[in-house]
Amino acid sequence: MPHLNIYVDEAAGRAISRAAKRESVSLSRWAREKLLAAAGAPDWPAGYREVMGSITDDKFVAPADEASSHDQPAALE
Repeated sequence: MPHLNIYVDEAAGRAISRAAKRESVSLSRWAREKLLAAAGAPDWPAGYREVMGSITDDKFVAPADEASSHDQPAALE
């Protein structure tokens, strides 16, 4: 994964750090999200994160996590 170094003055650095802290994310994650949004990278639809875990239908259950016949052991050398 590429790394990106950004140089900002002290005041901007403090403001960015406060913004990341307000959003309870790491500085790296905060910067990545803002840069991707500014670049027009695709994101999840609006409201997506708010509906996660909201299904209350008892018939909706996660399938058992069983080994599949398609699973193959990794050949590590």
